[in-house]
Amino acid sequence: MPNAEPVGTAAGSVGTGMSATPAIPRELLSWLKTAACFRAPDRWSLLYRVLWRWTRGERTVLDLGDPDGSLLDQRIRAIEHETEDLLTLTLFRRRDPSMGWPEFVGWYEPHHDLLARAAARFAARMGDSTWMLATPHGAVFWNGMLMRIDQPAAEEHEQATQALPASVMTGEAVTSTPTEALWLAYYANAFNAAPLPVPLRYWRMPPAGPPLPARLARERSRLGAQSATVTVPSTPPIEYSAMTPPLIEPTGPLATCRRCALWRNAKQAVAGVGPAHAAIMVVGEQPGEHENQHGEPFTGPDGQLLDAVLARAGLKREALYLTYAVKHYKWETLDQQRVHRTPARREVEACQYWLEKELARIAPRVVVTLGATALEALTGPHVNLSEYLGQTIAHDGRLIVPAWHPSYALRTADAGLRDDIEASIAAAFSRAAALAGDVA
Repeated sequence: MPNAEPVGTAAGSVGTGMSATPAIPRELLSWLKTAACFRAPDRWSLLYRVLWRWTRGERTVLDLGDPDGSLLDQRIRAIEHETEDLLTLTLFRRRDPSMGWPEFVGWYEPHHDLLARAAARFAARMGDSTWMLATPHGAVFWNGMLMRIDQPAAEEHEQATQALPASVMTGEAVTSTPTEALWLAYYANAFNAAPLPVPLRYWRMPPAGPPLPARLARERSRLGAQSATVTVPSTPPIEYSAMTPPLIEPTGPLATCRRCALWRNAKQAVAGVGPAHAAIMVVGEQPGEHENQHGEPFTGPDGQLLDAVLARAGLKREALYLTYAVKHYKWETLDQQRVHRTPARREVEACQYWLEKELARIAPRVVVTLGATALEALTGPHVNLSEYLGQTIAHDGRLIVPAWHPSYALRTADAGLRDDIEASIAAAFSRAAALAGDVA
């Protein structure tokens, strides 16, 4: 690893003739630490195996095409995804002041061991407010200056779980009267939207309550109004290391691309289609099963919903250039069926070459990104979709209109919520059409 500082060497390896243990890159240690949060019977055996193979010079252990590397990447992404859910969706309720600190109490039921990982980020968000976040596997306490994390032993946890009365309601702070629903104002300020249904492991729907305290509201408010154009920082440069070396340059057309391992399991690469100089470019995440088989973007169920949304916005598919951030279909087998799997950041970076060529060739006036992966492909991983929905982003000389992916609506069982999502996507296309006309 270039400029890497050795984390450790074998004892007695200096001046004894023994070979030194290879230095472990700090980036790899960070990945292993993240994956260690994943609850699984083989949690530690996987981490030991990856570390052992790395020290023996098997650098392919981190490739996505390697069974261990693929499993490690899957667990890291699962932990990162659930951590974001915890930070975004956890309910905090205000306690009766007469009961003393903490001022706020939250409840969360994680699939994995995230308490210590998320605690510091909660402290940064909540400022000097005192709070406690409880889980079935422990709790974290913050008194405004210091943090304490209590995680009982397995036997103690089992006894504590059995001691809970059946009347305790998951997600509800135990107070004399359920008072402030902190999340209501937070959600309104953070997303300018109505609350969405979420799993009960985050909360049971609380009654409406007083608004969020002004200081926290200012810290958590969105940048600007919905109609504003927001400038986001430039995309951070890609950092390469011994684990993530520079990607190879393509030597042929898209169909022959081998910059990542996704081509191995996909039938074909799916290129963009549309007018040579379309005013609006639409970027989705990746092809689905139907597109993988037929080679045309947005022709499966997502494409059918997209056509309906475009009709609501008064647009026609033929006037748009449609493409994907990742050109190959990424999937895994679940119950003997292929299911979509979100591309890893490295895979998005691998396809960046082809997306940039399309952007340069088409030179669209406005780009509509469908879903978080597409938005991050254009702006970088530091830009969160939920923070910029309803806004127009100015980035690297382009106007970007973020929107939900149609698949989000398809996965939603609630008919009313699904219609709201479709209306939001249609509004994004209407805004893109207006912007394309304004800058024409």
